[in-house]
Amino acid sequence: MSLTMHWQKVEFVQSVAQMEQFPNQNLPCIGVAGHSNVGKSSLLNSLFQRKKMVKVAKAPGCTRLLNLFRVDERLLVTDLPGYGYARVAKSQRKQWANLVDQFFSSRTAMLILVLLDVRHGPKDSDLQLIEFLNEVGVRWIPIATKTDKLGTNQLAKRLKEMQEDLGGYLKPIPTSSHNKKGMDILRETIIHECFVKPYAEEL
Repeated sequence: MSLTMHWQKVEFVQSVAQMEQFPNQNLPCIGVAGHSNVGKSSLLNSLFQRKKMVKVAKAPGCTRLLNLFRVDERLLVTDLPGYGYARVAKSQRKQWANLVDQFFSSRTAMLILVLLDVRHGPKDSDLQLIEFLNEVGVRWIPIATKTDKLGTNQLAKRLKEMQEDLGGYLKPIPTSSHNKKGMDILRETIIHECFVKPYAEEL
């Protein structure tokens, strides 16, 4: 038994300010991380096939808690606070960083989607996140966002460059919240990573 490619039921569970508040759902959990302006909320709405499940703010840096969503009673998706937004107070950034570090270190999530704007590629903060995930032993996959902003040839070039910047092993999954490109592939990848052996026991 596995999740269907087109997720049927998606519901908001709760927001978490401290890891002690994280629910004991006994479900596979993934996290979604990225810069504050990478298009995380729009991607989640496209992934969920819902227009307003995740609030899309006009200004970046509005996700301040761990926001949890349950898919088909089988999967927990955690929207993490964005990072790298300069207008947020240092004290607030430190609070978010501590919360996210606790989330990663607890190994609550079995997989992290690392969102990267295809036009800019991984920034130093992205590479620091990936290094940290490798250190704590949490699996991750790179997701290239906003691919509709580039032409075919330029896109292919940028994806290759991003793969090289990330060490050459993982090719970013190209996605666009505007035209929904790559969303089916992303759902299938999540299902495979979370439910198919040898990565996870079949539930």
